[in-house]
Amino acid sequence: MDKYRIGDLVYAKLGKYPVVGTVVDVNEGMGKYLVRFSAVQQDWYAEEELVAYSQR
Repeated sequence: MDKYRIGDLVYAKLGKYPVVGTVVDVNEGMGKYLVRFSAVQQDWYAEEELVAYSQR
């Protein structure tokens, strides 16, 4: 659970499409990251469900 840290940008699936969100919390007990997409949308994701965002 050390691949992503709070503040990292990641791709995660929100519905059918991947969107960019920010890691805002890490729960070691659940083994999941809380990713926020907007002021009202966020969800928990396992490490394998996330892809690091890179600006080209």
